[in-house]
Amino acid sequence: MYTNFLLFFIIISPFLVYICRKKNLILDYKLEKHKRFSSKLKSNSIGGIFLIIFLFYEYIIVNQNNYLFLFLLSIFLIGFLSDIKKLNNVSLRFFLQIILIIFFVSIIGIEIKNTRIDYLDIIISNKIANIIFVGFCLMVLVNGGNFIDGLNGLLLKYFLIVNLFILFNFADNPYVDRDFLLNLSIILSIILLFNLFGLLYMGDSGAYLLSILSGVYLINFSYNNDYISPFFIILLLWYPCFELLFSMIRRFKNKSKTYKPDSNHLHQFIYDFIKKNSYSKDNVIHFYTTTLINSYNLLIFIFAINFISSSKALILIIILNIFVYILSYVFFEKKYQRNN
Repeated sequence: MYTNFLLFFIIISPFLVYICRKKNLILDYKLEKHKRFSSKLKSNSIGGIFLIIFLFYEYIIVNQNNYLFLFLLSIFLIGFLSDIKKLNNVSLRFFLQIILIIFFVSIIGIEIKNTRIDYLDIIISNKIANIIFVGFCLMVLVNGGNFIDGLNGLLLKYFLIVNLFILFNFADNPYVDRDFLLNLSIILSIILLFNLFGLLYMGDSGAYLLSILSGVYLINFSYNNDYISPFFIILLLWYPCFELLFSMIRRFKNKSKTYKPDSNHLHQFIYDFIKKNSYSKDNVIHFYTTTLINSYNLLIFIFAINFISSSKALILIIILNIFVYILSYVFFEKKYQRNN
C-alpha cells in the first residue's frame, strides 16, 4: 500500500508545487522583516499540505486512528490560517493551540509516565496535572519548531535526523513503527528537496504539524520503553525547545514583545557569518548553515545514546548543549545583531 502511495506522491508533488506557484496560492510574498534576510525568492508555504496528505493516508486509510489525525489536522489548520493571513493575532493562535492540545491529549490519552524527578512525578501522577504537563511540553515544542524554521531546510533536516535516528537505532523495538518512520522520512526528504531550492516553505502550518507529530510520537515511544530515560527524549528535542525559551528570555531582557518575531536567532547569526565568508548563492549558504547546525545535533545524539538509561549523564549533556549554545550566541551577537 505504501509503495503505491509514495509513487503517487512523487508524481503529483511537482505538479502541486507548479500549480501553487503559477496561481500564487498561499504565497509568502509579504515576507516578515525577520525573514527577509534569508528568503529573497517568492515561494509558497505548502510544506504542511504535503505532510497532511501523507498523514491522512497513514491515519485514516491505513491505521484508522481518527482522533490522532483530527488532532494533527487541527494544529495544522491553525498554522494554515496564519499562512493565509486569516489568523494574525498571536495571542489567539496560542489560545487555540492550548485548547486543542489539552482537549486531544485528554481524549487520546497521551501521557508522560515519569520524568525521573521525584517531586514532579508525584505531581503528574494526577491525571489532570499530567494532561496539563503534556500540553505544556507540546506547546513549547510546537512553537519552538516554528522558531527554528527561519532557514530553508533547518526544521526539516532536524526532524528528519530525529526520525532516522530512531529508525536506525531502535529498528527492533516492538514500539517503533518502521514503515511509518521510513515513509515519513521519504516524504520529508521530498519536501526538503523543494525547500532547499526555494520552491516551497514549510510555513506555520508545516512547522506546527511536524513539531506536534514528532512530539506525540516520541512521548508515546518513551511511555512504552521504561529503560529509556525521559531526558534522552528531551535531548532529541532540545534544540527547538531551548530556542523558544532562550528567545523569550532574550526578548524579555531587551524589553521587546516576547512573541514578536525578530532576526536575532543563533541560526541567523551563523548564516550571516557563512555569508560574509563565502561567495556562494543564497540557497547554498542555507544548505551550509543548516547542515552545520544539524551535524552538531546528530553528533550529540550519537554520543548520548551511549547513556540512554542514565538521567544524570543525559542532564550533563543537555547542560553542555545549553552552554555551547549560549557561548556561540554571545560570540556571534556582537558582530551580527540586528535592530528589528
